[in-house]
Amino acid sequence: MNVSTNGKNVYAEIVELARDHMLVDHCGKVYHIDFNRYPYFRSCFLDELFNVQASSAGLHWPDADIDLEIAHIDSPDAETNAVDLDWWKEQRRRILSRLGSAGGSATSPRKAAASRRNGAKGGRPRKKTA
Repeated sequence: MNVSTNGKNVYAEIVELARDHMLVDHCGKVYHIDFNRYPYFRSCFLDELFNVQASSAGLHWPDADIDLEIAHIDSPDAETNAVDLDWWKEQRRRILSRLGSAGGSATSPRKAAASRRNGAKGGRPRKKTA
């Protein structure tokens, strides 16, 4: 994505995506992002990874809700991760759960017609109690 900051184009794009790393071009400089260092990238879908946005301070993956500062990529802190992996996975599970419930509650003419056809057959079978 291109953004203009102080007359300079700020952009980012994925140059290479491998099993254990990715290379991201940010304003002409290519950064190596190791998935062992940032394990939450392993849980992302491909379209989430390729939707990268740039700012003058860093990189942002809006679909995956991941932000990395360029200063942190250049010289990462040795003893801490940027985000706790378990926390990130729990947040992601909640988001996907909300998306699933929103999709299940959607109505359409096709869904209403299918419901009427099933109702004409006697509806949903009752659960058997043991």
